[in-house]
Amino acid sequence: MALQLTWTKAAEMSQQRTGAFVYHVVACLLFPLATGLGFQFYITLFGPPLSRGVAIGLAVQLIFAAFVLANALIAMTTSMKVKIVLTSALVIANLIYLLPQHPLHALFLAGLSGVLTLAAIYMATRLTPERKSSNSHQIKD
Repeated sequence: MALQLTWTKAAEMSQQRTGAFVYHVVACLLFPLATGLGFQFYITLFGPPLSRGVAIGLAVQLIFAAFVLANALIAMTTSMKVKIVLTSALVIANLIYLLPQHPLHALFLAGLSGVLTLAAIYMATRLTPERKSSNSHQIKD
């Protein structure tokens, strides 16, 4: 009986982690798409950017790498407080890194990374099956 309880708990945890992992992977796939669409929207509104070079492109790649790493950590974490702290750290790091020289990019990328990560957390908590408490498996007198 105890082995069955342990097995069902492990299966439920595995299903929750898999669901969280899938939602965070989708968020990571949407990040470059949204970045490209945001850049095209900027070009239609304001015209081509005045600055040329690779600095901002490399910065966006670094931010994307940090976004993927943070989402991987968040997908593996079970504590909601830790997930919110990691998301906040990601947004603040984006702002600190880009705000002095690229304020529009900073606001866009910080907002995008925060919204996509919070959406993945929300989807993972709402759409994956709930863990049953260990007392629900016990036989009641």
